Amino acid sequence: MLLEIVFGAAVFGSSWFKWDLIKSNTICRYTECCDVNHVPFDIDKLRQSFSQKMFGQPLVNEISNILEAHKNLYNNSKGSKKALVLSLHGWSGVGKNYAATMIAEALYRKGMQSKYVKLFMGKKDFDCSDVQKTQIDLINKVNELVRNCPASLIIFDEIHEMCPSILDAIKPMLDHHHAVDGVDYRNTIFIFISNIGGKEIVTNLLDLYSQGIKRNDVDFHNFEPIIRRAAYSTGGFEKSSTIAQHLIDHYIPFLPLEQHHVEMCALAEFRAHGIYHPTEEMMADALSVITYGPTEEQPIFANNGCKRFTKQIPYVILKHKSKTEL
Repeated sequence: MLLEIVFGAAVFGSSWFKWDLIKSNTICRYTECCDVNHVPFDIDKLRQSFSQKMFGQPLVNEISNILEAHKNLYNNSKGSKKALVLSLHGWSGVGKNYAATMIAEALYRKGMQSKYVKLFMGKKDFDCSDVQKTQIDLINKVNELVRNCPASLIIFDEIHEMCPSILDAIKPMLDHHHAVDGVDYRNTIFIFISNIGGKEIVTNLLDLYSQGIKRNDVDFHNFEPIIRRAAYSTGGFEKSSTIAQHLIDHYIPFLPLEQHHVEMCALAEFRAHGIYHPTEEMMADALSVITYGPTEEQPIFANNGCKRFTKQIPYVILKHKSKTEL
């Protein structure tokens, strides 16, 4: 009897392996599959993207190490104990969404267009008029996604605009469980994005500067307590079990940008449009939309970071091109 079971298991395992091989050489050549070809998890690509496109964010570079550690856990025989949960905080325009996009582009061949990447948007996707229905819909959508690919990426943007208690619906998926409703979430990555804590990050960074601590020497522990306190009383995080039960693994502070960081952003945006050596006049025009704060007496940080360059720099290029053609 034992021999029959072992033989049967061997045949089943062999058949499954052959099906995987057939699938990767047929179906998966024409459609996206949850395999290494479509989910390469390319940490080197992410590091390169951060180094070339992300400015003034020393702690954001640690995301690469965090993701690599997560990858090593689920490649290891011990396995991961829970889903990886990151929460990105900071002023508007400092690179939070940009970083999330870079993560998607490094982990999935199709980037943000991958069917294994899901982006939820604050008020747009969560109707607070019927919280229970909204929670059930959210659970079903996330379950379906992760059932199709355990190594999915689920992004919640504009948490500050969500109604409280919605996130509690996914609390079991973030916790230390082998499976929830038959779905294993331990290889899944959740990213929360919000402006929550932005003001507190600015105030704390100025205080660290006054103590002689340099920007590149700050650490997570300098910001996590103040971010957690601010988040627990705001928007979708208000009194949320994701915070109360310590289910967020890393709070990533996005620091406010200084003038030289904004200039680097502008140069990178010019390069993206094929302009590798913008003139002084072009740079001045590009930077003219930037205002500084946090107050008029402390014009240290760019109020909107690099956000306005997306539209400003194409306009500046066209404007100066028209001048040279006159």
